[in-house]
Amino acid sequence: MRTRYLTVVGVSAALLAAGCGGGGDKTTDDDPAKPAGSAAAAQGVTPLDGCADPDAAKTKITGTLKVGWSAPLSGPLAGAVGAVLDGMKARFAVANAAGGIGGVKLEVVARDDAFNPEKAKANVSELIQKDGVHVLDTFGSGQLNAVADDQNEACVPLLFAQAAVPAYRDAATYPWTTEYLASAEVEMAVVVQGLKKKYPSGATVALAVNQTESGQGYANGFKKAIEGTNIKIVKEAPLTDPNAAATTLKASGAQVLVDAGVTTDCLALSMAVGRAGWKPDSFIQPGNCVDGKTLFEPAGEAADGQQIMVWLKDPGNPIYADDAAVKQYLSDTAANGAKAPANNYTVNGWAIGDLMVDAFTKANSSSDGLSRVGIMNAARTQNYHPPMFIDGIDFTMSGAKSMGIMAFRPFTWSSSKKVFEPAGDVIDTSGD
Repeated sequence: MRTRYLTVVGVSAALLAAGCGGGGDKTTDDDPAKPAGSAAAAQGVTPLDGCADPDAAKTKITGTLKVGWSAPLSGPLAGAVGAVLDGMKARFAVANAAGGIGGVKLEVVARDDAFNPEKAKANVSELIQKDGVHVLDTFGSGQLNAVADDQNEACVPLLFAQAAVPAYRDAATYPWTTEYLASAEVEMAVVVQGLKKKYPSGATVALAVNQTESGQGYANGFKKAIEGTNIKIVKEAPLTDPNAAATTLKASGAQVLVDAGVTTDCLALSMAVGRAGWKPDSFIQPGNCVDGKTLFEPAGEAADGQQIMVWLKDPGNPIYADDAAVKQYLSDTAANGAKAPANNYTVNGWAIGDLMVDAFTKANSSSDGLSRVGIMNAARTQNYHPPMFIDGIDFTMSGAKSMGIMAFRPFTWSSSKKVFEPAGDVIDTSGD
């Protein structure tokens, strides 16, 4: 097994033959632990030196460009995931109606992994071998962890993964992978900035943690962000049972409750906190819990004042009623089959689709053309403001530093108005 990527055992020969992964180990002059491609990756150029068949990675895509998703199409996340896929399909439909990418049409191919990392791993193999996809995507940090080594060995781009683990932002180690969600460390650094401003003398925190890699990523990001501050975690509890977690954390007497969770935890923890009769002075929800209608409104008064970090425009929020991009989005999604255009997960999928269309378009006009390596090179150097991103927030890539989303705007939920209200200006960490 090659050592360019993190060690993985048992990558199938068929998967390797689908793209890359064979060949000898070459190392850089300055770091013998890294292959020759690492230096190229650091400059935003995707290495081909590890590909068993470099010509396959350079082959121009014709006819249809297939984007393969391993996603939880069943189980508690299915509703949110379905909305994301609806949004992406609608954005692709708009692109296809305009002639596609230089005449190449876009198609989404999805396989259900039920939010199970091992199933995601099997899905990626099938998406590459059986479905012949040119680009991949997936939901969840555990899922990305399960598939990234195989996908990098196969040299098939995995773009805008719905994950926030910092490890996969290292282009030298994972040159064929990018993430869409902001790094958990970045998001939690912004959260802590806000807490330091609100509590200049320090604060006590109760931390509720989902036990998946996604939850652990948020928890670790928060712990890193509070190092050297007067903000202290006085109690941590797993979200295996939200009611038990709420009771345990309430007893800590903490001023602040931080939910290091996934989408399914946000409403569940709010309801549990409400049943426990607890009203923390501050309640921070993760940025993946962005839909007010489904995740905050049902909790009633218990959700009032909860804070969330946001990067997308909310088409149902009155502050965007006259926004030209929102109007265009609502028109386009309604015309192209999106079931719930106002759902923020539909917006999320649209934005991911928009980012892909931008990367595909730039690849098509590049010297590499619309090929797997052309797409990956375009994604590695992408600097784009999706119209459905809040003004002042961009998606920025810079060689080995896969920055992505580096800014947020804080919002708080109003239970009486049933809407998120701005709680400050955009906080940009890109210069930190």
